[in-house]
Amino acid sequence: WTFPLGALLHYLSYELCHRIGTTAGVRVLEQSHPKLAKNLQLAEPYLECMEIPSREIVGILDALLPLCQQALYSKNGHVSRAGESALLYLTQIDPAHIAPPFLDFATRALDVSSVNLSHQAPAALSALTRLIQPSLRRRPSVLLQ
Repeated sequence: WTFPLGALLHYLSYELCHRIGTTAGVRVLEQSHPKLAKNLQLAEPYLECMEIPSREIVGILDALLPLCQQALYSKNGHVSRAGESALLYLTQIDPAHIAPPFLDFATRALDVSSVNLSHQAPAALSALTRLIQPSLRRRPSVLLQ
């Protein structure tokens, strides 16, 4: 992995998270203040067509998760941190979908008996410290699955 690929993954995940957050905000605004939402959509018409269908979000997350895991365990520290940040953004979108596969992956890297994955332990610990809180925010039992 090279730094430009890691940066692309980071910013792609960030923009996806931003777009989904903006869509959710507009939806809440439409329910609570419909007149204000209508005026906002007149001023900024792109807000009407921002929504990504749920099935496509799942497909995008499924495609990005393995890339984040590969970037996370890169030898390049900048790429590793970019993968960690991308994973954090994806966890904000759907912690129940992202956290369990990553936790399985990290658990294998932190297992005492896995000698061939020991070089991945520092990256796994670093990512776990950043991902535990967002994973527990919506549903604390997500880590037990």
